[in-house]
Amino acid sequence: MVSIAGMFQHYRQAFDDHQAKVLAEATVQIEADLVRREDFSALTATVGRLADAQERTEERMNRLADAQERTEEQMKLLAAAQQRTEGEIHELFVAQKELTWTMKDVHKQLGGLVQSVGHGLEAYAMERIPRILAGHCGFVTESSVPETIYADDRGHELDVVFRGTIAGRPAAVLCEVKTNITSHEVREFMETFERVRLQLARDEQLDAANIHPLFFGYRASPDTRRLIADRGAWLAFPKGMIVPG
Repeated sequence: MVSIAGMFQHYRQAFDDHQAKVLAEATVQIEADLVRREDFSALTATVGRLADAQERTEERMNRLADAQERTEEQMKLLAAAQQRTEGEIHELFVAQKELTWTMKDVHKQLGGLVQSVGHGLEAYAMERIPRILAGHCGFVTESSVPETIYADDRGHELDVVFRGTIAGRPAAVLCEVKTNITSHEVREFMETFERVRLQLARDEQLDAANIHPLFFGYRASPDTRRLIADRGAWLAFPKGMIVPG
């Protein structure tokens, strides 16, 4: 940036002092005007750039507002879907709960039915078996009742215990009653029978050889029948003795 004094000294070389002073002042003023115009141009350019930036910012803000509006709409749709889902889950929970109670009722009814069938079969066995035993070995029945016999410090529930005589000698028949007799049930009952027979023989002074195991039911597979025969037990169906032992 030039100064008046500097320009004055420069112009004195060709002009008198008055002229040199006027020229120096004019030069400095012109330079100042030029600087202000340059600054103004720069400022104008800066303002232009700021305006462009502002316009771009507003455009981005508009796009952001549109995106926000779409997001809010999607959130509303999501909330509605969530509400419908919760309602469906609640309905499903209620339906499953009702189904659970229904299945419990079915199991309870089936359990009662099975128990009724079992008791009915035991009652039928107490009526039918004395005639089968009488024809098979001359067993004379004196009593036939379900019974719990204690052996080895625990009670063993027997479906039916027949007491009576064979050829005038005291005898007993321990009976397992099942609709469908399986090999597993045969093994379990024979284990119980061996424990109970010894206890019964001691308590009632019976000959252990005159205490017999008997299976009574409607069905038994060939393997189960062979197992019963191998264990020396009897198997009877309602029509009569199948495995005489």
